[in-house]
Amino acid sequence: MATILGLDVDPKTARAVLLKTALRRSEVELYLAADIEPADTEEGRAENRRKAVQAILSRLAKPADKIITELSGEEVSIRKVSLPAKAAKKIGDLLPFELEGQVPFDPMESVLDHQPIGASDGMVHVLAAVAPKAKVAAHLDGMREVGVDPREVAVGSVALDGLIPLVPELAQPGPYCLIDIHHEGTDVCIVESGHCAFGRTLSVSTLDLDQGQQGRLEREVRQTLAAFRMEGGREPAGFFVCGTMATRNDVDGWLTRMFGFEVRVLPLPAAPGADDAVRPAYARAAALAGRALARGKHLDARQGEFASLQTATAIRRHVPLIAVCAVVVLCAFIFSSYARYSVLDARHAQLQDELADVTDEYLGTEARSPAQALRLLERGARGDDPMPEFDAYDALAAISASIPEEVVHDVRQLQIDLGDGEETGRFSLRGAVGSVSDTEVVLRALRDHRLVRRVGDEETRLQCFREIELGSTTATADDRQAYRIEGQIQCLPEGQDASEEEESRSSRRSRRSTRGN
Repeated sequence: MATILGLDVDPKTARAVLLKTALRRSEVELYLAADIEPADTEEGRAENRRKAVQAILSRLAKPADKIITELSGEEVSIRKVSLPAKAAKKIGDLLPFELEGQVPFDPMESVLDHQPIGASDGMVHVLAAVAPKAKVAAHLDGMREVGVDPREVAVGSVALDGLIPLVPELAQPGPYCLIDIHHEGTDVCIVESGHCAFGRTLSVSTLDLDQGQQGRLEREVRQTLAAFRMEGGREPAGFFVCGTMATRNDVDGWLTRMFGFEVRVLPLPAAPGADDAVRPAYARAAALAGRALARGKHLDARQGEFASLQTATAIRRHVPLIAVCAVVVLCAFIFSSYARYSVLDARHAQLQDELADVTDEYLGTEARSPAQALRLLERGARGDDPMPEFDAYDALAAISASIPEEVVHDVRQLQIDLGDGEETGRFSLRGAVGSVSDTEVVLRALRDHRLVRRVGDEETRLQCFREIELGSTTATADDRQAYRIEGQIQCLPEGQDASEEEESRSSRRSRRSTRGN
């Protein structure tokens, strides 16, 4: 349960409305007022204001959780600003440039705030308030002099939209026009569909009306309504008068006759401290308290350097709870990070094993990192697929190079079949030499042939001709010896048995079959 106090201080009276909220329920609990005695000096008037405000605060059962005051509309400039919808999140940054030249204050030396009105045709519409920092500082100093540090400072006529949560009729589509005639001027606030759509402070005060300037009030109110209609607004469906002027006898009939449309006294919720006759005078204080119930963002002059310190105090009061929550969040984050790391680490090891199997199967060498696998791809496959390592041209060149120069040799037929990369290649050589002993020389030369491959500083000697067999030898008509040699082509490191490679290949086939299933 929270209590909100709306405090309205004018030269003669301090008024306050205490609002109590609990979950979704809220009600006006008490109307409070204290007269401010006149004084001849500013110091005396300040002291009397302090006494009046302290008299109000002393009547509270406990200090209010939140106090809201108001900065007079004469000290604030309020403008309607429309911006592209895409700039909705940057309104605060754009307002100084949009308002420059439109307000009588320097935006850079003022407090700027805004509250939304609505959106249409790809544009967002807001009410922007510009209050000189000196005025805001003076108001806060004045409140501190009477012993009050307000949590919020509402501004001008827009502050009356706080009546919407307290008066159900104002939450209807409307629009409705609220007129508050007080000692400093006249505030006109037009609310529509539960939010403030237009606000303006007029210069006509109760003192001016007492001096017979009713025509001036009529003229300025009609100009205000015309300005609202020029901005696309509709004719108000109802008019309400509130404030101290509303307590005068037959004020609603008098205004109705003046304007030509029905004006009613705004009905406020009943509560102890004020009867029906004086309750309308509390409209401003009730509106300030009701702003705490309004949804969404609303104008507040306590921005930037003037931000409420009570927020920091509330935070300090809840430091232990915040610390416990922070520790819980930190522990949850650490646990989540560790769990995620464990999962990723296991997945990383699994992917490394899969990469090693694939590279061993297709490239003949295990690689456990992407960089190593790329190097293997650039270098080419080993083992199973002899084509990149030893192709038919290499075989032809090797056979030619293996035959010694002193042997007179004629190649009559050479057949090379390297297969599809899974099986061992074969070759068949038919030739003619000068003698039977020359055939033995050719046979030994093929068996002794080695292919040298270098990768960087690493040198590998490969034996490519295997299981070489010499077939029958016959004499030719020109007294030479015709022979036939057959064998396998499979380039393996020197000293490695072909059977070992076959076992390795069978193992890789088995792994591939397992993955396929």
